Amino acid sequence: MTKLNERQLVALVQASLPYDTRLFQQLITPYLPVLKGYCAKLLNNQPDAEDVVQETLIKVLSHLKKFKWSVSFKAWLFKIAHNECINKIRDRRWDTIESNDEYLENLIAEEEHDDLSNALAALMTHLSFVDRNIMLLRYRTDLDFQEIADICDLKLSAVKMRHKRVIAFLQEQVKH
Repeated sequence: MTKLNERQLVALVQASLPYDTRLFQQLITPYLPVLKGYCAKLLNNQPDAEDVVQETLIKVLSHLKKFKWSVSFKAWLFKIAHNECINKIRDRRWDTIESNDEYLENLIAEEEHDDLSNALAALMTHLSFVDRNIMLLRYRTDLDFQEIADICDLKLSAVKMRHKRVIAFLQEQVKH
């Protein structure tokens, strides 16, 4: 049997819903590890991330019949996850969405780490929600800047600027 591409698989899933969800599982399974990691890192809370992943899958399943190819399925999936993460933050009344872009100047590595990946992971937890989201979407999900801009409802130039600023900040912290 030939392996189906994403577009073919989405069309088959759309045709089989709501009565047969086996193809939906085939469609979504490759994205699950990245989706779970993205939500966990973005929210910094494993139980909340698991809730968000479940809510995301429910929304994808219930809205897939209406999905149009204005964006890739992957970008659409992560847009839903992004919105669910924001909803979770609002529900918890956390104030993690940083509106002040000056916070990077005051952020320093608080503890020593044995390796680079642990140091970067620790620094990522201190980034603003928007900056952490951009970095996770770029490096964990491998989305391009335009898809990230669409997901985050930001201009492409803003995403690129924030990305560049965070990279410069992380490089400076790694030097120390």
